[in-house]
Amino acid sequence: MRVGLDVSKLFGPRDGVARYTASLLGAIAELAEERGGTPSLYLYPLNADVSARAWKELLAGLPGDVRRGPRRWPRRHEVDLFHVPSFSDPGGFDGPVVFTIHDLTFLTHPHFHLAENLDHCLLGTLRALANGATILADSHATAEEVQRWFVLPPGRLHVVYAAASTGFLALRGGDLDGARRRLAERFGLDGNFVLAVGSFEPRKNHARLVEAYGGLDPEMRDGAPLVLAGGGGWKRDEVFAGAWPDFVRHLGAVGEEDLVALYNVATVAAYPSLVEGFGLPVVEAMACGTPVLTSNVSSLAEVGGDAALCVDPFDAAAIRDGLAALLGDPSLRRRYRQAGLARAATFSWRRAAEEVIDIYSHEAVGQRAPDLPTRVRDDLER
Repeated sequence: MRVGLDVSKLFGPRDGVARYTASLLGAIAELAEERGGTPSLYLYPLNADVSARAWKELLAGLPGDVRRGPRRWPRRHEVDLFHVPSFSDPGGFDGPVVFTIHDLTFLTHPHFHLAENLDHCLLGTLRALANGATILADSHATAEEVQRWFVLPPGRLHVVYAAASTGFLALRGGDLDGARRRLAERFGLDGNFVLAVGSFEPRKNHARLVEAYGGLDPEMRDGAPLVLAGGGGWKRDEVFAGAWPDFVRHLGAVGEEDLVALYNVATVAAYPSLVEGFGLPVVEAMACGTPVLTSNVSSLAEVGGDAALCVDPFDAAAIRDGLAALLGDPSLRRRYRQAGLARAATFSWRRAAEEVIDIYSHEAVGQRAPDLPTRVRDDLER
């Protein structure tokens, strides 16, 4: 079975879709190597301008025999199916297509997007649906949204959960001490802090989080600054007007090693986003043993569940009270830490790869895959 994969997002900014693509590709390649090269993977950058060095670095980091494709859509004789994880228009391939819908915010919350992104996501999604593509959704919340907008028959829509990459784990002993030293040297962070990870765009809710933080008791707030980690996003000028308050530390975009250190050392991770298709920072924080405050809407309530403190993201007072509860009660933080570690372990890129390969196997021979077992959701609800 020859599988083509759109990897154009891997040669641009490492946003959530890029991290999803990289993690899923790595897990599929590892399983393929274990299974004697099945499926065979062919990577297509479509219209991305990719240097020879970038290709070499990508392929060197993947196990097994992964092949490089040209800067165009694959021909029907080259691959048995094509997977589009980036909302690209799949109309350039005339065979079976698997298409990942990470969220439908371009339809449900268009004001959070730029016009060109709206066009890109809408065109790709509509073309995929019109051409009979099999759809993968990152969560049941996203799948239910898809069914509300586009009623799909059984076997055509599957939920495959994302996960934290293997580098996100709870550090101990000397490794944790090293993380503390790293943050002190690189960012001047020494002591308690609340961490908020996410690109700077309106739906991430930074402005309301800062408002909520400003409402904390001054002694509590001054003892634990709010640390923002993330690069530019859409409409970032609308995120916050004026200068950041003194209690906010803005680090900008950080690499994975720094991010793992930040999660591990942070007192609390706050992710009160207004809408998400999955919410990867929630799982990353839980995997690192960080108590999490997140939203009680969209996929975040599904992913966080009882292992995170879920609050109304539209209510600054609710965010403030949640932060105060976590910052003021070490026993509550310990409870969410243990619950979060257990919950994060139920999300696995290996499991995701197994489920996706099973879907590939059916699609490659012109069959619809049966609906995936509900064991993942059942695990989360127990």
